[in-house]
Formats: sequence, structure tokens, C-alpha cells
Amino acid sequence: MNNKMSKRVIEKLFPQLQPRFALYGTQPIGQPSGVGVVWKARDTWLEKYVAIKFSDQDLTPEIQLCHDIEGQTVRVYEYFRGEGDWNGYAMELLEKPWSNLSQYISVHKYKENDLQHCFDCFEIAKSLLKGLKHIHGRPYSREGRYVHADIKPDNLFVLFQPKKFKNTVFRMPVHDDVVKIIDLGISTENGDSLKGKTYDYAHPTLTVARHGNDLYSLAIVFLEMLTGEQPDHDDLASKKGVRKILNNYSSGSSYIDNIVLEFANSCARAATQSNITANKLITYLDDELFELDSGYLFALKAINTLNEEARISDMADALFKSLKGLYGWKRTSENRRSILKGIITEMYEQNMLVRRAQSYFVR
Repeated sequence: MNNKMSKRVIEKLFPQLQPRFALYGTQPIGQPSGVGVVWKARDTWLEKYVAIKFSDQDLTPEIQLCHDIEGQTVRVYEYFRGEGDWNGYAMELLEKPWSNLSQYISVHKYKENDLQHCFDCFEIAKSLLKGLKHIHGRPYSREGRYVHADIKPDNLFVLFQPKKFKNTVFRMPVHDDVVKIIDLGISTENGDSLKGKTYDYAHPTLTVARHGNDLYSLAIVFLEMLTGEQPDHDDLASKKGVRKILNNYSSGSSYIDNIVLEFANSCARAATQSNITANKLITYLDDELFELDSGYLFALKAINTLNEEARISDMADALFKSLKGLYGWKRTSENRRSILKGIITEMYEQNMLVRRAQSYFVR
């Protein structure tokens, strides 16, 4: 597959492109692929930009999969048959505010004790899990069960438009389409032989397509988002290895760090443990993080910025600024300070805070 095909060659192979579609620019967009090449093009009938994928392989299974999966794949508009064995299809073009996840990772770097960065990564991971849930299909269905088989940052687009909400620390739009999964060129039915893989993100030994393949790749993507570094397969082979990766990348909260560890380890284990599914991982994140009392998470962020441990009364004073918007408070009072002290006590009882003598801290 020649990823540097010129416009002239493509237009000769696909004479039906004109007069409707005009290829844009001087070269393809996106990363090179063994399955096809993608060009930006202008749909002159509808006055909009699209992406067109061209390949010398049969693209109908990929197109059908995009149609069958709900939600988080690109929309397909038009299908072409070219000269010889060439095929192509026009699809949704993902441009700003959409960002390739590789670009997101290069911009959103890890910073010491940055809980918000960790929360953002969890939101992206949960949205990706929802997309994988649709691709994987219902657990006991005989049809519609697929494996993407090439989950990696280059094949993921994220709609990152952070907003500051007064009732939650989570900043992304409240809908499923935070992540779009692209390039289903080597996707296959669950249980069939894998058609190919990207070795940096695929389980190193598996040759059969299982849903756990995608979740193993998610473990690598998630850790790369958090740390900015791509983890080694050897480290993912054990929980001890995953912990070693995370030792230098703490969120600042041992409670949140443990969720990171358990989640990443579960994703990595999914390659060989079929009972770990996208749906179960979503439930885990909801139970452990997304459905936590918002006051606890705002408090964690606020306490995480304190330079040292503090007594409960001093900590309550420090929390007022962060939590007043959540509760609609304007001024402090003894009753409100008592409420904040109660939150601190509850967080300690749930192992979200550490206490030394009469002082509390996050780490």
C-alpha cells in the first residue's frame, strides 16, 4: 500500500470523485496505515470538508462495522469503487475542536500532584470504554461482537473542551462522544484470528481476537495519558510492574493513585481473563470515582494544594473557598465549618485522608 499516492493517481483510479469531491492539500492526513490512505477533501455539493479513505483492499467490512456500531465511530457518507481492486469511502472529518489523542498527550503533560490531570484521563478512559462496549457487543450475543484490535492514540480522537462546573470536578461534556474511535481496518469478529497489530500497544503473544485485546491496549493508552511515557509490555505483566510505572507519577492522593493502579492492572489482565469486560470496568470507575460525593473530590483537590498537613479546624477553613460554590454558600459560619469538619472526618474514615496525631493530609 503506497501511502504517498498523488492526487493525480487517486483521481485516475476514482474518476467518479469529480465533480463532487476535491482533494485538499498536497498529501494525506493522519498517520500512515497498511490498510489505506486518508485525504482531506471538500464536498462541493454540500459545501463541507470530509475525509476520504482509499485502499486496494476491500473496505466493505469496515464500512459495515461503522454503520453497525452505535455512537463513537465516524459517520460514513459515501462509498466508491475504483479501478481494479481499489475502494474508498467519504466520512466525517475530525478537526478542531477534536484532537488526535497523540496530540492531546503531547500537550497535556504530567505535573506533580495534579489531580485534575488524573480526573481528565479517567474521563477519557471511561468514554473510550463506552465506545468499546458498543464495538464488543452484548456478552451473550452471537452477532455484532467485534474486536477493534488497533486501539492506540493515533486511532482515537478526543473532544476536550474543559469547562468549570460548580457541582463536579469533571470538566468534559456530559455525553458519550468525548472520544471517537477511528480506523477499523483490522477489526475482526471476536474469536477470529487477528489480521494485524501495532506491537507497541497490542498484547505481545495473543494471536486470536478477544475483547480483552482492546482493554489491554487501553491500559497502555491510559498510562501513557497519565505519565506521558509509553509503558513497557514487561511492566504490564504484573501488578508490581504497573505499580513501578506509577511510582514516579503520583496524583498527589494515595486514594486516587490506588484507583489508577487497580484500573490499569485490570485492563492489562483483561487480555487473559475473559471475565474482565468494558462494562465491568465502567461500573468499577463509577463506583470508585464518578459516583463519589462531589464534596469529597473538591476537598481532595483543595487539600492536595496545601503544602503541609493541617489540623481539622485549619483544614475546614481552607476548604471553604473550594466548596462554597458546591453548596451555594457566600459567607462562613460555625455551622458551615462544622459541616466541613464532618466531610474531613468522613474522608478519613473512607481512607481518602491520612491522619498523624491531630493533623490530616492527603498523601
